[in-house]
Amino acid sequence: MLKALELPKVEYITSPEGKPKSVVVSLEDWKRITETLKIMSSKELTQSIKRAKQQLRHKTNLLSLDEVFENL
Repeated sequence: MLKALELPKVEYITSPEGKPKSVVVSLEDWKRITETLKIMSSKELTQSIKRAKQQLRHKTNLLSLDEVFENL
C-alpha cells in the first residue's frame, strides 16, 4: 500500500510590495526536495522509473533481489 506523502510546510517571506520573494522550509523538506530534483534531472533515472512503471502496469514478471544478484 502506498503511504500518503506529506507536503512540505511552506512559509512565504514577502517583500514590502507584498509579492513572495523567498520560501522557508524545514531542512528535512529541503533535503527531500533536492533529492527529487536530482532524480528528475537525470534522464537515465527518469527513463528507468518510466520503464519500471510500465512493467508494473503490464504485470511483467519481475526478478527478485536474489535473482538480480545471480545475474550479475
